[in-house]
Amino acid sequence: MNSYNQPSKDHLFLRDGTNYLKISLSEIQYIEADGNYAYIQTKEKRFAIKRSLANIAEELESGDFVRVSRGLLVNFTQVSRVSFAEGILELNDQELKLGKAYHADIKARMPRL
Repeated sequence: MNSYNQPSKDHLFLRDGTNYLKISLSEIQYIEADGNYAYIQTKEKRFAIKRSLANIAEELESGDFVRVSRGLLVNFTQVSRVSFAEGILELNDQELKLGKAYHADIKARMPRL
């Protein structure tokens, strides 16, 4: 099989009106579930897609994404601060809520001394 038939694992094409924009996985800050839709947030734009968060998490083979609550999947490379006491995760200038059930998974992703 030719290499052009193999989908790349470092980017996605996301629909923006009638166009599809190539978005690097490293640009994605987080993915948030809302009913039948999921919203992919980058620094510049928010994309709506009709997919479940579980389906997206399964398709993303990047180890950079971690589930931090029932409805939130975060690109852990963009996290600047985690507070288990406050139940928040800081991503750039934004604070996102952590689910207690996901604390162990988050701690496992955190290299620390």
